[in-house]
Amino acid sequence: MNLYSRRKFLASLACAILSLLAFASIDAQQRRKAHKLRATAVLEVTTDPVGVVSTRVIPVTILSDGNFYDAGTYKASPRPMALDNGIVYEAQKSGVAAGFVTIDKSVNNNGWTASGKWQPVTTAKKAEPTPTPVNIADQRPILHHGDAGTAATVPSVPSPSASPTPVTVPDHSSPSSSSSSADSERPVLRRRESEKPDASPSPTPAAAPAQAEGTVPKAPLPVVAAGTRTMVGISDTQSVDPRSFDFVWKPGEEQQMEGKMRKLLLSQLPRENAQLPPSALKNVVMHSFDLDLSNDAVLVMSAEVPGSYLAPGAKNAPAASSKFVDRYVTVIARVDFEGVPQKLASSVTDSTRLDVAPRLELIDAVDVDGDGLAELLFRQYSFDEKSFIIYGVGRNSVTKVFEGASTSLK
Repeated sequence: MNLYSRRKFLASLACAILSLLAFASIDAQQRRKAHKLRATAVLEVTTDPVGVVSTRVIPVTILSDGNFYDAGTYKASPRPMALDNGIVYEAQKSGVAAGFVTIDKSVNNNGWTASGKWQPVTTAKKAEPTPTPVNIADQRPILHHGDAGTAATVPSVPSPSASPTPVTVPDHSSPSSSSSSADSERPVLRRRESEKPDASPSPTPAAAPAQAEGTVPKAPLPVVAAGTRTMVGISDTQSVDPRSFDFVWKPGEEQQMEGKMRKLLLSQLPRENAQLPPSALKNVVMHSFDLDLSNDAVLVMSAEVPGSYLAPGAKNAPAASSKFVDRYVTVIARVDFEGVPQKLASSVTDSTRLDVAPRLELIDAVDVDGDGLAELLFRQYSFDEKSFIIYGVGRNSVTKVFEGASTSLK
């Protein structure tokens, strides 16, 4: 019996080792070398009722030579490098390009932000008759290491109202910059040279027809839903083969998995909430991703349990002084081979403890280092400030990649 058990154990161990080696081999083939310079931002794209689009760029982090820095303070003279005028960010939704934002103005109001001109990806891909062909790969927004006194000209993304103009990395040794030897080493993001400087930039329409300025369009503009979309913005020195990070479910699977995730999320609550039904969860949001091309779903579910329990220390207090607080729960899980979500990490907090444990709000999956695998970008809310945190997701664990870029809520 002992011999049989030992053989069975060794055989199982060998199978497990072979599986791990196979996965490691696939992961090594899929993972590319991290890029040298790559900026990540959060883009708030707002469309008003008449279809005019305005954008707000919130810098998050910059990867520079293997290290992540707060993009709101990195090379911040006279403004953060990530918010220099003319820098182009590619707006992404789960890894898929949705448009481009070109920064035209940055301000420091309890933290640096910028406004920019929005260009939908459908407009950017329209073929324009030009003397020389445009390489689509070169239209990706990228960062650029520029040498002082050197200008590089590359094709730019076509504008809805003008023909493509060359992209120029300006000379940072000009008198208008803070002239110092350090500025010559300052890496600069690729920018587009505007036709005319705008003293007061204004938002551009979401989809403007290619026609002479000031003419009345013959057909009505397309209807654009009003509201604000939050997306990830990427600017990089190197091109990347785009892919969607969304996990594709078979019919009916997503609904079943949501029920399992609700139960997993409820199990993170303390004992006084053990008997809560899944219907007690409010504002439930679930996202499904294939972050590492393993075809294994990584799930992120966030929910709120309003008025779910008495605040700590209030149990022995008179009923009149007792109060209920809201609880916020976020769970990151990976679905195993049997279709069961296994928790990788969780965050549980309430409206009285946000200074200790901030509330998490998922922004999106994003490849922050350009290696082909995606990470999870969250926004954190405490009592008086908000910040960002990025997690890398492994097979059985979650690792913090970056935390910072905080701004005051007051």
